[in-house]
Amino acid sequence: MLSDITGQSGLAILDAIVAGERDPSKLASLAHYRVKKSQAQIEAALRGDYRPELLFVLRQSLENYRQMQQQILQCDLSVEKQLAAMSHQSKPSEHLESKGQAEDSAHCRPGKEKPKNGLESTLAAHLKRILGVDLTTLPGLNVLASLTLLSEIGTNMTKWRNHKAFVSWLGLSPNNKISGQRVLSSRTRKVVNRAATTLRLAAMLVGKTDTALGSFYRRKRAQLGAPKAITATARKLACLIYHLIKNGQAYKEPDLRTYELKYQEQILQSLRKRAKSMGFDLVELPKAA
Repeated sequence: MLSDITGQSGLAILDAIVAGERDPSKLASLAHYRVKKSQAQIEAALRGDYRPELLFVLRQSLENYRQMQQQILQCDLSVEKQLAAMSHQSKPSEHLESKGQAEDSAHCRPGKEKPKNGLESTLAAHLKRILGVDLTTLPGLNVLASLTLLSEIGTNMTKWRNHKAFVSWLGLSPNNKISGQRVLSSRTRKVVNRAATTLRLAAMLVGKTDTALGSFYRRKRAQLGAPKAITATARKLACLIYHLIKNGQAYKEPDLRTYELKYQEQILQSLRKRAKSMGFDLVELPKAA
């Protein structure tokens, strides 16, 4: 009937059922006008046997859901207080500068994103002040993912000598096992790292976006399969995060068309080089009129 029963329409109908309403037409009238399903479809879905034991389960489920939502809100508020305390430890000039940049970045995010609510915007602003950059501008990363990364890697990137050491610590770089100049295995190390797990999940989301990273993921998935594509994209995200935090630079989304043309040119250069090594020339076919 409804794609999300915990939305405005779903909760309104469930509350009415628990309160004793059984008329399908009255229940269906509680749905928001933006619901895609027709009134007749919603009414048909609401005709059934309202057995007491099922209504009892429904009532308890609603109470549990609202209790969990309240606990999540309390947790978010506690996190917001901790981030506020951390951000106030920064220098006043840095505080004012990052605040202005956070406000500007809210209007300059690449692609289509779900609007943040008030608490998410506040958390994002605190993260911006603490890290010096807004990680939520990276494809696939939201406020929760940025919080997880902050808790795992901190703000001091000098702990790692370079980005290669950072991705190795995350377990996202190939672990080459060589014997007699022969590579026996290049599988990544198995590590228990919440930051790496967060980046892998973000890589899966990136694959659904019309971005340069999304194009990279889809190309690797076609070549190597989904698991290796996820690892490769997570590694790219890790390198970006390392440089952004270390240098304090804002992320600029590359143009997808420019990225794909650059990759195409790299392929052509590789083909020309291979053809030349074999004594051939790579000749472009004339375009049809």
